[in-house]
Amino acid sequence: MTAADVIRYLALVERRMFIIEHSGMSWRPEYEPELKSIDRELVKLRRVIDAEHAKRKELGN
Repeated sequence: MTAADVIRYLALVERRMFIIEHSGMSWRPEYEPELKSIDRELVKLRRVIDAEHAKRKELGN
């Protein structure tokens, strides 16, 4: 996992949290596709994270 992957993951999580936290009563329909896009990208990055964890576990670190 590269530093760019980590930064992207954190930025996506931050944006997702911002939308959910601040939308409330002011929910806009355009948030839905953005959240779905964020979730799809997070799933891909999560696979990379899980692979890194598995490698570390195999190495005993």
